[in-house]
Amino acid sequence: MLGLRLKYDLKSLFRLVWPLYVVGIALPIGIRVFGWVQNLPIFDSFVFEMISVMYMGIYVISLVALVIWPIVVTVRDFFNSMLKDEGYLTNTLPVSRNILFISKEVAGLIVFCLSGLILVLSLWILSMDFPVQVYFNGLPLQDGHAIGVIILMVLMILASFYQSITMIFLSMMLGQMHRSNKGLFSVVYYFLINFGMQVLALILLMIFVYCVDHFNVDQGFTLYFTSYEWLVAMVMFGALTVYNLVWGGIFHGIGVWISNHKLNLE
Repeated sequence: MLGLRLKYDLKSLFRLVWPLYVVGIALPIGIRVFGWVQNLPIFDSFVFEMISVMYMGIYVISLVALVIWPIVVTVRDFFNSMLKDEGYLTNTLPVSRNILFISKEVAGLIVFCLSGLILVLSLWILSMDFPVQVYFNGLPLQDGHAIGVIILMVLMILASFYQSITMIFLSMMLGQMHRSNKGLFSVVYYFLINFGMQVLALILLMIFVYCVDHFNVDQGFTLYFTSYEWLVAMVMFGALTVYNLVWGGIFHGIGVWISNHKLNLE
């Protein structure tokens, strides 16, 4: 049942994001054409240059949209299919709420991954004629340490997105427990949970810095980070990945429990 439900949710999301994917690929191609045409004497003018700048501005907006829009459509789909009129049909299906939540979370994560791939492909199209050497804090991409750090960084981003989605879903569930102003309470709950998470992250970071200083008294945290930046980065990215996944699982579990025991969604 999860496969069938996931297929339906992916279709629902993809209908809203595919135009952005087309734009994300078409715009860098257009920028390259603008650059080629601008080199022709007949088009070497201030007006054409201003059009080119505006075109680049639109492209930057599209890159930002590739990051934000997956979250927007995932939340919109969850609200429409679980909490509005369509929710009556969704919640009466012979599928557990846990499966419904997992399907929507995984669908959102897949769409986010596709958006990330389109973003990378778009930037590659824009810069593929230039000799680009990618570095991570001074380490070339071919270095095994840098590759490990980049992989963990990607996993951390995905885990962070998953945690954000589950946090939003939980906030919406909490908001639905109120008789009125459900949307307002959902926003309030989101900011309260988010603030608590930031405070907790700050406390854990302070503990981490203290431990590094405590076990490396002669070097201190700054010198230790400078000497072993790849190791510290891998530890931090790995820890943040686990941290986000754990909290995402907790938010998921609480959201499912509320929908099963505190709300009448049928």
